[in-house]
Amino acid sequence: MTPPRPNHAANVYPRPRKDGSVAYDVRYRVEGKSRSVSFESDPGKIPDKSAQKWARVVRSIGPEEAVKLLGRDLRTGLPTVAEYADHYIASKSGVEGKTLDHYRMFMRLHIGPTMGDLPLDAITKETVAGWINFQAEDGDAAKSIKNRHGFLAGMFQSAVDDELITRSPCAKSRLPSSETREMVFLSADEFTALLSYIPPKYQPLVLLLATTGLRWGEATALRPVDFDLEARTLRVSRAWKSSMAKGWYISAPKTRSSKRTLALPADLIPAIRHLVEGGAEYVFTNGRGNPIRQQNFWSQVWNPARRLANGLQPFDGTKADRDAPWHPRTDGVWDREPADVPLGKFPRIHDLRHSQVAWLMAQGVSLPVIRQRLGHESINTTISVYGHLSPDMMEGAASAIGIALAGAMPALME
Repeated sequence: MTPPRPNHAANVYPRPRKDGSVAYDVRYRVEGKSRSVSFESDPGKIPDKSAQKWARVVRSIGPEEAVKLLGRDLRTGLPTVAEYADHYIASKSGVEGKTLDHYRMFMRLHIGPTMGDLPLDAITKETVAGWINFQAEDGDAAKSIKNRHGFLAGMFQSAVDDELITRSPCAKSRLPSSETREMVFLSADEFTALLSYIPPKYQPLVLLLATTGLRWGEATALRPVDFDLEARTLRVSRAWKSSMAKGWYISAPKTRSSKRTLALPADLIPAIRHLVEGGAEYVFTNGRGNPIRQQNFWSQVWNPARRLANGLQPFDGTKADRDAPWHPRTDGVWDREPADVPLGKFPRIHDLRHSQVAWLMAQGVSLPVIRQRLGHESINTTISVYGHLSPDMMEGAASAIGIALAGAMPALME
């Protein structure tokens, strides 16, 4: 939610002087009484930048707090938070368009309304703490607050590096604790049950996601040339991305390590051969032959399938009337009856990636191999996300140490 913007009026009025110069008065009210602060300027300089800047500060934080800032030299040209944010975002290199869209959204909705008009050096640790607390009290997710604060901290550190300010007000900020959304792991039988409710057209895609652990954008960007069916391998070299400026576009996958070659299970080849050899630009497409978008797939395929697998009707109502009962479509896509025995799980599409890791670890595949298969940049990522799935490895490590020190331990006990 956007923080409420204070309703403080402040207007700038030019006031000619006898010597031909012009002063600019910022008029505002405190407890019903009219007050003003005067800013001088060279003749012909309209509007005066210092007066306009301070008027925006009054409107943003109120006259009492704004007066405290008058001790700072507003004529130094130090940019406001909003002005510097524009420069910071424009200067980011190697950042995908969607990430830049998120940065602009942070400024527009969450940062700009409270501190955008303030000079960089007017932001204190207390300002940042109050901004964090407002979001937490309003019920914003801890992860969302952390992401916005990360952007703000990076921006202020850039201002420090540019020698505009001496220290970042974001240093040592206390952030709300974040609860990581629990991953859903499917057993082989559970996956098979869920797959049976996926329309046949999309079963090859779901099978590939589950058996390779590819990210959605990687899988839906695959071309026939990326497959070697005889060698049973798949080359991942690109992925779908999106931004407000570009819309949907093809780019490099998430990290350098995401460019990788994967071995495919032999049983997967018959399921995808007709798609790979079909001559289409993309291996996986929607009903119109166009690339599949995750939001549409989730609402039209994935969510109905997992509802059916859990003993529910595929949709909770019609689009026109959410309370009206849903009736099966005549083309037979969703004419199956809900499961008699509910699956008991509502996995996300990304949970197919997690499930694949659990299956690999159950078969004794090592984390370094899994890291390469998933395309993680660092083994630390793999360990932090999936290390808890392998208690046997921890026990094995303890056993290995015991064997290595078998000769030393009895001597120490004597």
